[in-house]
Amino acid sequence: MSRPREFGPVQLARWLGLDHDQLRRALHRGLVPPPDIDDRKWSEALAKTLPERTEAILADLAAGPTPQDSPAPDQTPPPKKKTPGRRGSYGSVQLARLMGLKEWQVKRAAQRGLIPPPDIDGRRWSQHVAEALPEHAADVAREIGDHPGLGSQKAADRVAARTGLTVTRDDVAELAARGTLSPVGDYMGSALYSLRDLDALAEEHLAPVIEQRRAWIEASLTGKEAADLLGWSVGRFEVTAERHGLLPGRLDRYPRADVERLDETRAPG
Repeated sequence: MSRPREFGPVQLARWLGLDHDQLRRALHRGLVPPPDIDDRKWSEALAKTLPERTEAILADLAAGPTPQDSPAPDQTPPPKKKTPGRRGSYGSVQLARLMGLKEWQVKRAAQRGLIPPPDIDGRRWSQHVAEALPEHAADVAREIGDHPGLGSQKAADRVAARTGLTVTRDDVAELAARGTLSPVGDYMGSALYSLRDLDALAEEHLAPVIEQRRAWIEASLTGKEAADLLGWSVGRFEVTAERHGLLPGRLDRYPRADVERLDETRAPG
């Protein structure tokens, strides 16, 4: 997988093959460690220590209730302190207003070097820098355009509507990985693609990507499908698979043939 996962209570319980009440009781009894990310989520590294302990956890819970099974009192975190605004400087919203542009255009212009980067704490523009920028607004608008671009799902929808092909967001990401399509920006870490580039995509570039995706899906299984095939929880499957060097490929799917070979190991517990 491209980045470590994080598990909330519902996701962790499902991953371990527990129900929510079992996870809650196990947590209060100390059978499951507390969340290690912001006191709300479990990291993937911590979660992977748990599948082999699931049967022992269930046995302990079956022994009967304990005082620790009572729900913990709700602890509402204290409100965050408000940070006062800085006078004499411009954030991206204020600078966009000064330049007669939209905020995303200002951010993208800074990323591309069309305007100077923020010179105060890497987030704000000082007054003397900001007030020299409106004269460059027309050049920025011409270079950046008037549409921020589409994320991978909407990009796929647009291409599918134009071509009549079944295009998915994964196909768009694959085209970008091959260099056929280049992001023009990002939103909260997700790539954005220009309308012009999407509308110029030729079917000869799309068809092989779509066919390879379909062939891979036919020959592979999701983690849940693999776990069901083996009769395991998803957590047990993923930890056992990783121990045997079996890692997910495209679309977080596992080769069916390798999963079937893994069945022969049948590690105890």
